[in-house]
This record gives sequence, structure tokens and C-alpha cells, in this order.
Amino acid sequence: MELILFAMISLIVIVGALVSRLNDNSFPFPFDRKTALFTPAEKNFQNLVEQAMGSRYRIINRVKLADIVSIRNGVSNRASQTATNNANSKYLDFVICERDSMKLLGVIDLVDTHGKGYKIKKDWFVSGTLEAAAIPHIRIKVKPNYTIDEIRSCINSRILGNNAPAPKVKGRIIPAALVKARPKSSGVFTSSAAQAMLAKDTPAMARQVSSAQVAALPH
Repeated sequence: MELILFAMISLIVIVGALVSRLNDNSFPFPFDRKTALFTPAEKNFQNLVEQAMGSRYRIINRVKLADIVSIRNGVSNRASQTATNNANSKYLDFVICERDSMKLLGVIDLVDTHGKGYKIKKDWFVSGTLEAAAIPHIRIKVKPNYTIDEIRSCINSRILGNNAPAPKVKGRIIPAALVKARPKSSGVFTSSAAQAMLAKDTPAMARQVSSAQVAALPH
């Protein structure tokens, strides 16, 4: 009888412990599905970047810093482990790659001053790591009125290193075939040559020119 009572009490204790563990915050899988993968600001900005860069480039979201850098040779084990742990805990908002080769070109981090103030303060470990690895990076403040041209110009100048396109010239452009080339023998007129030319037509004007210095004509 006592053995049966002891077994029942033990069973009750075990079941209670299991129920308590399931309801405890230490449950190993306390997750729910998020309603959206990206915030509205991230989604809108990614659309702008993709439109600005076109099909030649690929925009990747939320890349771990450790995925785009590696530890240099000759670093001590302790320093290497510390740097790796820090890099594993840092994420980048957008990484720009070439679409075909997936070559890394640069990094963009958003600075959101609204809501929780996402990434307002510069992360010196992230910026220092990118600088040391020679990876171009920019921080762009979130605002609702960005244009595609602004995004394209910023990325071209700060990440890709491309010069801004030449401005379009308004007006009529004369075809090269209609422009009369100057003779190869033409050059700078000297004062004596100018006087001789003017003396051939108007001697009185030549006398006026002789008393003043004749400037050289531009090419």
C-alpha cells in the first residue's frame, strides 16, 4: 500500500514538473511568427535601391557582418575569437553585389530617427571593420521623399565610385561635318602681321594700330 502511494506521489510530482517546465519562460522554443519580414522603412528603401541600380546589381538584406569579412593571418587566438564574436552579433541593412558574380561592392545602413531610433548612433566596431576591410559603406537617414535619382547618385559616388553622368546640353548641336576646320598654318597673329593686313585695306587704320599693341587672337 505504501509503495503504491509513493508511486502515485512520484507520478504527480513528475507530471507537475513537466507542466511547469512547459509553462516556464525557459522553454527552448518560445517563438511566434512575425507578421512581416521587413519594416516599412526597409521595404520602401529596398524598392528604391533596386529601381535605382537596375538589373545589373543584387540587393541583399540583413547580412551578418561576419559573412563579409574574415580574420587576417597572424592575429592571436584571443583577439581573433573576440573579433569573430563581435562580428557575428552585427548585422548590415543592405549589401550591394554584382548580380552575376555576386562580388561584394558596398554596404548601406539605414538611420531611422522615428520610433525606436534605429541605428541613430554610429557603431564604431562596424564602421572600423568595414574601413579595415576596404568595403565602401554609407549611412542614409530614412525619409519619405527620396527619389530614385538621389539614391542612384549617392550609391554611384559613395560606393561604386562612378562619376555623375554628363549633363545633357540643350539647344542645337552643329554636326562635325559642317564645322570648317582651321588651316594648319593658322596661328597667333603678331602685331606686324596685323598691321600688314590692315594696311592692305585701310592705311589710316593701320597707322592707328601701329600706335597700340595688337593682342594675340585665341585658337
